[in-house]
Amino acid sequence: MRSTRHGRRLFAGLAMASVLVFAAACGGGSGGSPASTNSEEAAANAAAAQERVSAATAEVTSGVPTEGPKAVPGKFVVLIPCAEASEGCAQPARGAKEAAELLGWRVETIDGGGTADAQAAAVRRAVTLGANGIITFAIDPDTIQGAVQEARAAGVAFVAQSTNSTDLVDFSDNPTAEGWEASGAYLADYAIAQTGGEVRALVLHDTGFETMIERNRAFVSQLEKCSTCQILDTREFTFADLATSVPQTVQQMAQTNPDFNVIYIDYDYAVDSVLQGLRAVGRDDVIVLGSDGTSSAIECIRQNCGQDATTAFALDWAGWSNIDIINRIFAGADPAGGAGALKVKLVDQQVAQGIDGLWDGDLDFRSAYKSLWGV
Repeated sequence: MRSTRHGRRLFAGLAMASVLVFAAACGGGSGGSPASTNSEEAAANAAAAQERVSAATAEVTSGVPTEGPKAVPGKFVVLIPCAEASEGCAQPARGAKEAAELLGWRVETIDGGGTADAQAAAVRRAVTLGANGIITFAIDPDTIQGAVQEARAAGVAFVAQSTNSTDLVDFSDNPTAEGWEASGAYLADYAIAQTGGEVRALVLHDTGFETMIERNRAFVSQLEKCSTCQILDTREFTFADLATSVPQTVQQMAQTNPDFNVIYIDYDYAVDSVLQGLRAVGRDDVIVLGSDGTSSAIECIRQNCGQDATTAFALDWAGWSNIDIINRIFAGADPAGGAGALKVKLVDQQVAQGIDGLWDGDLDFRSAYKSLWGV
């Protein structure tokens, strides 16, 4: 089924190219017709995007900080993923646990349960247990502000990964804003290159995650720079809508805009809902984009099951980088020295063929951190 989908897309692209060439040939005159001019502009946009795609899919060769404090001994840290059921939340916490145990620290993981109440309770539990530090994963500190303030008042070092920068915690700029922006812009570049510079996109944005704002904005902004590309429709949703209204929303968007050729949603976990809606209207001929680089998304891309590309942070590396950040806090150093390490990679079908499970970052970040920490 998937090969048929790509065949339809290729046939449609070739047919459009033939029409444009014919129109240019019949237009006469030395200046060329508007159709030929538009075709040349689209081709130029696609070529520029392809250069950026090539850079975004290239092997990562560096990124771990080369300077920082040695491991501070005897610490106890509590790790709180937004929900253990979500790989994007749970896997960085597993990476952090691995790194903390390497340093000889005591470590405990408490499931955030997917709700602000459960996440606030987890923070309060960590304080009760006597944690020296807390690291949360994809939990907005604003939604659990009271519990965060209690932890800070108790002298607990607090790091929040995958959230917007905030003064509520000791450090939260990991990944950096530039990383979130790259995770959206790379997907736009992929779409521009794949459509020959003629994107006609449907965009779905989850308003419930602060970090998705930067990713979504970057995707939209990059398409807006493409003079021959269009965003046909944009809809908002929340995580709770995925199993209910999102498939219906996708159907409505597709039926209202039958000439669309790209559909984007903020994160990989939501792609199944998009595919459900597309199947309902018989559309297997469009480019489907998500982000986060989950193992299921990468497997889907590799097997041609519906998703075409994702952008990935190395999730285990993310966990190790947060242990480096909180170790800097324990040592009285600037935690920002540990940020900016995480790279973003565009994973298309070609890249996915070389990944088994999750993207590992392309380099031995574990050995690099061990050397940095002196262990």
